[in-house]
Amino acid sequence: MILGSVTASAQDYRNCARTWQIDHPPQRILALNQHAADLLLALGAGERLIGVAYIDDDLDLTKGSYRGVPLLSRQYPSAEAVYAQRPDLVVAGFASAFRLGNLSREELAGHGVASYLLDAGCGVWQDDLFAGVETDLKTLGDLLGEQERAQDLIRRQRAELAEARRLSTGRQLLDVFYLDSASNGLESQGRRGVVTQLLHAAGAHNLFEDVDLGGFTANSEQLLARDPDVILLADALWSTAGQKIRTLRADPVLSRLRAVREGRFVALPFTHLFPGVHSGQAARELAQELGRY
Repeated sequence: MILGSVTASAQDYRNCARTWQIDHPPQRILALNQHAADLLLALGAGERLIGVAYIDDDLDLTKGSYRGVPLLSRQYPSAEAVYAQRPDLVVAGFASAFRLGNLSREELAGHGVASYLLDAGCGVWQDDLFAGVETDLKTLGDLLGEQERAQDLIRRQRAELAEARRLSTGRQLLDVFYLDSASNGLESQGRRGVVTQLLHAAGAHNLFEDVDLGGFTANSEQLLARDPDVILLADALWSTAGQKIRTLRADPVLSRLRAVREGRFVALPFTHLFPGVHSGQAARELAQELGRY
């Protein structure tokens, strides 16, 4: 939320329970996560978005770019690479983007570079993460001078959430196990995970909602005992949905799960499983896919 101006061009804005300042309307923006880039592009950042980093689920990174924007790094770039771009605003989706070397938000501010962390990355639990997306759209829309686009995107998200509710009304409540990655155990999310709210929006229940955590590693025997109706898979470059399915089918314990035996899988792009401009779409698509079961 924009609070006002200090000079004719400077703006104060609220983000992560703090007040920050940008000296002028941003013209050289970097996005350090894919879902941050998607939100900025949806808001009409256009050529003002001069670089992106850490692409999670887009396989078509042709000619070193993502959706026409230069790709600085497949993961987080070095501080030197960031400052070399002479950005006036750096936007990230995860707090980890600002924990590397001298890329802290305070360090950036000391170099005259404004920063913004998407609301879900601020580390404060919220009961309505979709409202957090609206906050991001409003605040960044104000900073970009794209208030009308922001309102259009908010209306679209609300319409897609309403459609997800319509699709799931009167349907059996399915228990869904979310599998983020199977590379180092069964990485999932508990009650505080963002996927729990996405499942609620799609008319389903997180199998491990009784675990009062965000991310956690599930136990194979415990998973077998609970035997989910459906398995939701994050489809990422570093852990594709296909790889996860092969891992589950090859495991002597996990292959006994009903969802594995009967192929009751739903896959969504990794970045759509975190609050952002695709959240309403993800809820609607998840509700549609769960309707098959």
